[in-house]
Amino acid sequence: MTGKGGGALVVAEGEMPFHLFTDPALDETEQAERVLVGAAVTHTKFRAHGSVPLGDVLIAGSATLTALTHLIVSLRRQFKRGILIDALGADGLVVKADGSLPRGLVIIRTPDGQVDVREAEGVGQAIAGAIGARAQEQQSSQSGPGA
Repeated sequence: MTGKGGGALVVAEGEMPFHLFTDPALDETEQAERVLVGAAVTHTKFRAHGSVPLGDVLIAGSATLTALTHLIVSLRRQFKRGILIDALGADGLVVKADGSLPRGLVIIRTPDGQVDVREAEGVGQAIAGAIGARAQEQQSSQSGPGA
């Protein structure tokens, strides 16, 4: 599903759900949508609510590892702030520009620590590692004592 509507997000096999928070005042939303549309990535745009700043927009979608890597590498160049990727949650990756990070820096938080990536070539490998670490942790918690 692409657009501004509601509805459940359908995640195809081989894709990873993601939640991208953008600031329209910094043109981040338009920049992200151009990359997503250009890569034919399924996504839906929402007004973000809750603990995020009131002006933020949430873009929820799903993409292959290759498309996610392309998205992060593109946004790394376009955004005026660094990017934080949180791979700790069970519902996919959370991606957000962070003003406390220098432009071009990508930090990926994983269940077993965090990985700093500055070069575009390392982003895909780091995301794949974060996804693998999260999947491994979820699998071990489901097969732990009492399972």
